[in-house]
Amino acid sequence: MVQAAAGTLILGTAERQSQADLSLYFGARARGRLGRVWSMLTGRSRRLLDLAGVEANVRIDARYEAGLEAVLIERIRGSQGRTNDFDRDFHPLQEHSRHRWLSVATAWRQGKPLPPVDLIQVGDVYFVRDGHHRISVARTVGQKAIDANVIVWHVDGPSDRSLGD
Repeated sequence: MVQAAAGTLILGTAERQSQADLSLYFGARARGRLGRVWSMLTGRSRRLLDLAGVEANVRIDARYEAGLEAVLIERIRGSQGRTNDFDRDFHPLQEHSRHRWLSVATAWRQGKPLPPVDLIQVGDVYFVRDGHHRISVARTVGQKAIDANVIVWHVDGPSDRSLGD
């Protein structure tokens, strides 16, 4: 930071970017909190679907790698192990996510390439194995799709409609 003659602070480029990233993060976090309140008032869950719960209720007939795909973020509705860290819209819910979220947001803002996320596809629904923060930042900045390494599970059990909305 540089101090101007009149005593006001002038932020350098790095500080402005940091402030912009913090603003994005706190906005997303606030929307997550509001979503929790709305969920309590309406009785409608805003939780990410839990892949372990799906796996416990179906028989996996086949698994195969579909490779790299551009996946619509709105179709990513579940998680492997991080259901308490993000809501269904991938708003961060826990303070411990802040540092990682901000580092991803900064890299995105600087145009640095981010690796594809890892997803598991069950029916029409995708579950995140790796990349929760990348998806959260992408969704927050309005990105509609994200590059993902996809593993497809063909299952015998409840249809993807039973996975919930």
